[in-house]
Amino acid sequence: MSEHTAKRPPDRLIAAAEAQFRRFGYRRTTIEDITAEAGTGKGSLYLHFESKQAVYLAVVEASLERFVASASQLVDGPGPVPTRLRTLVELTIEHYGKDELLQASLFGHTGLVDGDVSRMAADVQRTRIRSLLRELLAIGQREGTVRGDIEIDAAASVLFEIGWAVVRTALEGESQIRLDRALSTLNQIVGLGLLPRRD
Repeated sequence: MSEHTAKRPPDRLIAAAEAQFRRFGYRRTTIEDITAEAGTGKGSLYLHFESKQAVYLAVVEASLERFVASASQLVDGPGPVPTRLRTLVELTIEHYGKDELLQASLFGHTGLVDGDVSRMAADVQRTRIRSLLRELLAIGQREGTVRGDIEIDAAASVLFEIGWAVVRTALEGESQIRLDRALSTLNQIVGLGLLPRRD
């Protein structure tokens, strides 16, 4: 049994689409390219997806879930929450540094994807990663390693934006300081702000 026939149709289509999007980018990839790679017809694709855009978003979600699977181990792992946040930033840099498709979808300025589909794919990623941050902060509040007076939703949004600024500058080579120093400084600032106050 070949790799294509071993997978369920949506999985096979997503794998084929991911290969095509990574190779040629969103604009240059056609539905015919995807279905030829998957060894199926257009009707099969449209049975599961309403458009090429929907296929692309499914590919981004599948790639993102691979990252989330690793990140979730950190959320449930040992150590104080501020330390786990730093490790999450490091994991994000490592994963996104290797995953050109997620990077392009989030930043939208490469040849792989742009425009509305890039914004939609970025929203999928922001929503999922903010959810991870909210979960991590809630754990910290329950265990007493994160201040109880911090509003979790707002903190998750702010941490996301700060973290992505560090990740983006690292991935794009724009940082004026070494990444390890930036991460250490970020961890100190975030850690101090999250730690419970001692009266």
